Formats: sequence, C-alpha cells, structure tokens
Amino acid sequence: MTNTIYKPLPAFKPLYKAITTFYAYHGGRGGGKSWGIADFTLLAGVQAKHRVLCCREVQKSIKESVHRLLSDRIEALGLSGFYEILETEIRGKNGTTFSFSGLLQHTVASIKSFEGATITWIEEAQTISQRSLSILIPTVLRTPNAIVVFSLNPYLPTDPVYADYIEKQRDDCTVVQINYTDNPHCPELLKIEAEKLRESDPEAYDNIWLGRPKYIADGAVYKNELAKARSDGRITRVPIDPALKVHTVWDLGVSDSTTIWFVQVVGKEVRVVDYYEATGEGLPHYARILEQRGYLYGKHFAPHDIAVRELGSGVSRIETAKKLGINFEIVKNVPIEDGIEASRQILSSCWFDTDKCSAGLHALSNYRREYNDKMGEFKARPVHDWASHAADAFRYLALSVQAMYVTPPPPPPSMPKRTHHWNRR
Repeated sequence: MTNTIYKPLPAFKPLYKAITTFYAYHGGRGGGKSWGIADFTLLAGVQAKHRVLCCREVQKSIKESVHRLLSDRIEALGLSGFYEILETEIRGKNGTTFSFSGLLQHTVASIKSFEGATITWIEEAQTISQRSLSILIPTVLRTPNAIVVFSLNPYLPTDPVYADYIEKQRDDCTVVQINYTDNPHCPELLKIEAEKLRESDPEAYDNIWLGRPKYIADGAVYKNELAKARSDGRITRVPIDPALKVHTVWDLGVSDSTTIWFVQVVGKEVRVVDYYEATGEGLPHYARILEQRGYLYGKHFAPHDIAVRELGSGVSRIETAKKLGINFEIVKNVPIEDGIEASRQILSSCWFDTDKCSAGLHALSNYRREYNDKMGEFKARPVHDWASHAADAFRYLALSVQAMYVTPPPPPPSMPKRTHHWNRR
C-alpha cells in the first residue's frame, strides 16, 4: 500500500509493505506507536475493503479503546468525508469497518465472531494473557493474508507477547522498537519529563521511556521471592522424575479461569513442573487435560468451595470430579494474608520449569497490590484480576504442601551426594 501525500515514519514502512504476518511495535512512552499504527489502518481501509479489529485485554467501555484516537486521526488525515464515526464502530464508504473489543470476557466459542478480520491491532499488548492469545490468533489467521499488529510498552519479559513475538526470532514477525528519541513529533514537554526521570530514577526511565522490561511488577506480592528464585537459578528446566508422583493444586473458576499447578516433592524440595489454565470449560475438560499429560498422579487439592452444591443440579463439583476419577482433598480455608505468608515461605524451596510454567510465573509476577495515590502507599488486599487465579492456586499449594512431602530413602554409601544437573541447559 502506498500514499502519494502521507509519508510514514521509517519505523512504520514495514507495515505498508506487508512482508510478514505479525508486527510487534514496542518501546517507551512518546514513540508515537499508536499514531503510526492508527494512520496505517485508516489509510489501508481507504485503499481496500478491510475488517479492522482493535482489541485489548480489558475493555469495559468504548472510552478505553483506540476509538477516540482513530477519530482524531481521521480528521487530521482529511478522511472525514470517507469514514463515518459511530458510537461503537467506524465505517468506510467502501465497506471497511473498525470494531473494538476486550479479549478477557471471550471464550473459544464467542471469539468466532472475530473471523474475517483482515487487520487485527492488539493495543497495550503487554497486558495480553497467554489464554487470550491462544484463542484469538488461530481465529483471526483463518482469513487469508490477515495481519496482526501488536503495540506495547513492555512491562515484564515474561509477558506473553514480549516473550513470544519480540524476544524470539521469528520469520513471520517484524519487530520494531521505537522510543521518544526516534519520534520527530514528540512534544518538547515530554522530552523534558523523560530527562527529569532519567536523572531521578534511571531504572524507571529505562522501563517507561526506553521500553526495557522489568522482571517483577510494581507492588508485586512475591517480588523478592521470585527475584531470589531467578538469581538462584531455580527458574530453569525441571524435568519430571518418572519415579515421583505428580500432585495437582487447583483454583476452580465458574465464569473465569481455572488454574492448575503440577508439583513433585522430594524431601523439602518443591518442584513445580507444569501449569495449565483455561476459561469457560467444565470439569470433563480438565480431566482430559490430566489424562493427556500422562503423569503418575498423587493427590489433587482444591479450595473449600468445591464442596458447595450448584444451584442448578444440586450436585457439588467435588462429586462431579469424583465421577471423573479425580478425588480432591479440600484445602483448609484461611485468610488471604495467611496464605500469602505460607506461599512466601515455600517459594524459597521451589524450582519452576521455565517453559511449562511460564504462564503461571507470568501471573505470579503480576499478582500485585494496587497503589493508593491519595495515601501514597500500596493497598493491603491484592488486586483481583487475571493474575489472581494462578496466585490463588499457588496459595492453596503452599497450604497443602505438607501433605505432599515424601522423605526419600538415604542413598547407598557408595553413591555421591545428589546434585541438580538438570538445571543446566
């Protein structure tokens, strides 16, 4: 696609050439990522009929979308005569449409409505969960020659989009970093603000203005413990010992996510070998997942509300699970802070498989307390969001780990002391 009047910044020229399926635009504040992508989608929609999907992880109202930005750019580009701006949609005279949606509330079934999108723009992609990616990408790529554009200010290196599309070298993805220093249109006031932060807080400057990811979220509940696990090399490759039983610990959702941690225990050592999460699925789905994993299972743990009888059937989920061959033990109900303290205590004994547990670790790293601007401090109760489901299941793990401990037999005198050769790549 070309335009004789509009000249995009060099960073956005790959979009107009359509050379790959994915485009990941990342960097700090003031780089002009959203403006450049908005202009591309609008100009593409003029030259050919497109169905443009603008999505983000959470969108409670149209005000949280790029609807306003696109409306402003339509005027700036002189396209008001071509596009009709509606309350929740934008339409072009040639049939081009722009729609806006949050991904969190969608399931595999409901997201089918996105089929036919020729351009998918995922904004604030640093917040997109692995679950959302796994149901969105296969759906939109059913359309021939469809492209997906990510725009993000990186937060954590474990964020799925950053890990899968930026850090990995992919032939199907064009990665472009753009910061305020690359944007000739960046306002002088923003540049001054950036320089002030560079002097006062270089670490924050690197993340906010240069787009360098952090390892742990601000206000993260397990910030110190996860940092220690990483520095100790306990987030690594952890092979499953076929001689040990695998225990599972669950947080059961109804309309939201169900999460499962898979654990092997040797003495006081906790090996977190796998993690699974899904939304909108019943217990038979998770029973199939356990069967597909093919592990030698030990005990299964779930929170106390699994014993509550459901209104429609009068049958509890613990009874349903038993019929499926999963015999749950109920984790004792304790205050959240007590569970968090128990989690902190066992984290020093945990080894995490970096690949199989990546989504769970991403959630634990983002399980945080919200900052209270008026009080100048973090709130006591952690935020209840997408990350809390994995964190809740991990609390139940901490509270049930005593029931998993097995004391290994002492090695024969001739055998050397066991060392962890499996944590070396």
